[in-house]
Amino acid sequence: IHCLFLDRDNIKEGLKTILTGVEKVKNGISICIFPEGTRNKENDTFLPFHEGSFKIAEKGGVPVIPMTILNSAGVFEDHLPRIKKTTVVIDFGEPIYIKELDKTVRKNLGTHVSGIISDKYFQLKEEFKL
Repeated sequence: IHCLFLDRDNIKEGLKTILTGVEKVKNGISICIFPEGTRNKENDTFLPFHEGSFKIAEKGGVPVIPMTILNSAGVFEDHLPRIKKTTVVIDFGEPIYIKELDKTVRKNLGTHVSGIISDKYFQLKEEFKL
């Protein structure tokens, strides 16, 4: 599945991973990145997005597709140690073409995308009553 693991402690190895990601997207392979960098333990909140997580899309010249995931904690985290059947909603938003964005928005792309995902999250939460 073309997994890439980022070594945050080794800048040189981290750069190699990013360059590998750029090559993959240039060759038509989609990459899913979770820009919070870790699982969030607080429902209905978002950790700050790491701005560097968007470098692969920027350098590869591909759009960012905001992905909103609702109720994933309902499978496991909300009732440890059991796994429970539940509804999880995954919504793929409209593509964001980085080169078409205003320079200020590009500089704060993580905040911009986080806002889009947050708005969609609460819209879906209301729609699905989860």
